[in-house]
Amino acid sequence: MIKSEKYKKFKARMKYKHPRIYLLLRTINQEIHGDDRYVQKVLAFKETPDSDFLDIRHNGSTNYEKTLYVIKENSDREGFCATLRFTIGFILYAKEHGFEPVMRLSKDFVYYDEEMSMEISNPWKYYFLAPKDVYDENEAMHVCYCQYYHMMTIKEYEKLDAYRTDNYYDESLFKACTPVIKEYMEIKPEIVNEATEFINTAKDGDGIILGVHFRGTDYKKGYNEHPVFVGAKKTIEEIEKAMEKQKVRAIFVATDDTSFCNEVKKKIGDIEVLQYQDVYRSDGDESVAFSKSDRKKHHYLLGYEILRDMYTLSLCDGLIAGKSSVGFISNLYKHSRDEEYVYMHIIDKGNNSNEKNF
Repeated sequence: MIKSEKYKKFKARMKYKHPRIYLLLRTINQEIHGDDRYVQKVLAFKETPDSDFLDIRHNGSTNYEKTLYVIKENSDREGFCATLRFTIGFILYAKEHGFEPVMRLSKDFVYYDEEMSMEISNPWKYYFLAPKDVYDENEAMHVCYCQYYHMMTIKEYEKLDAYRTDNYYDESLFKACTPVIKEYMEIKPEIVNEATEFINTAKDGDGIILGVHFRGTDYKKGYNEHPVFVGAKKTIEEIEKAMEKQKVRAIFVATDDTSFCNEVKKKIGDIEVLQYQDVYRSDGDESVAFSKSDRKKHHYLLGYEILRDMYTLSLCDGLIAGKSSVGFISNLYKHSRDEEYVYMHIIDKGNNSNEKNF
């Protein structure tokens, strides 16, 4: 069993780090074992490289008039809002092909919670309302399961990259994402209401509520192709610049870093600083997403806290953030309500280029 698990992890690393070698080895293996169907599929794909090559399953006899497109997490190392970015991409792909999107996250979802799943089997439904039409892909006649390369074919693919600052200002992306968010990604009312009530606790007065997202913990490690870590000093400098340009009456801080809120309170002065007190945070360099805790429904709550932070940021009047999926998705949700930030600055120190793989 241990050997089997090690082999699975080895294959996963090969597929991620060396996809071309992985493909070559897999093709050789299929040929050795006489898998003619696999060989013919690869040959057919080579002959028609510009067309989609989809694997349509026949699981049952219902919904014969539709093709269900089942969307799950892209990997078991994916942050919450990164999952939302990929979900948007997969939904756009499904709609482009006339398929019906069905969100069905699995046990590989980082925020899957065993306790919560005794009540709700599909982790997507921990946090989001189900679309009005509910389909069971296990009984449907035509079912296609999402693959990352599907998303790579849509025109919005590169625009769904949170590590490029121009994507935070792309009007065509907002236009494409708004109907997707409204129809398929409606956050549960209890989360929306809590965020709304929390923002309304800010003291009355002139000026904007400035949302600040600070990504600490594992960002400090500088993973390859991830954004260069933006420290507390630089973030506070950008807050001070915003205060020179805008009248700020309150600052909402969303962060996974324990010490950052205290730094803001020390530096900023008399302006009210808002933060949720029940968020699980860390002052180390390990992601809280993979943390362990004795609190009940810990992994569910980690996802709840991130989604609530994201949506609360979208309710703010202004936004300061480094490049990350949280700020990126908050911006998309704000635009989905036909709103925009009166002030937004995405701090960009470039992306890492090294051998440190996530």
